[in-house]
Amino acid sequence: MQNCIVIADDDPTILELVKLRLSMAHYHVIATTDAVAAMAMVRTKDPVAVILDVHMPGGGGFSALSKIKSDPKTSKLPVMMLTGERDAVTVMQAMDGGADDYMLKPFNPDVLLERLSRLVSKAENIPPAEVWEL
Repeated sequence: MQNCIVIADDDPTILELVKLRLSMAHYHVIATTDAVAAMAMVRTKDPVAVILDVHMPGGGGFSALSKIKSDPKTSKLPVMMLTGERDAVTVMQAMDGGADDYMLKPFNPDVLLERLSRLVSKAENIPPAEVWEL
């Protein structure tokens, strides 16, 4: 599926907000509330990026991040952590685990889109799209 983004967060409001903003930028968003379902989606939907919360059912975002980055088929897939966890230990754990970006909640949906677009463009070796104008 072209321009598919998988997002996993246990907060339905966050899922809807991200889904709405990314859909407006022509991404196809597949959302779930747990890490196990996110991994199934990564394996079957061929996304261009993944957004993970740290704390959620199914092992959490770190478990999913580890599985994505350790699998040769998905190791290059850009992963953004989107979480309320601000402590340095958690940030370092995410980055050491292979996260490509780390964004704090609350967040600006336009900034999230810009950063995600840059991750996808970098992974695909294409210039980032202009996402600031609707």
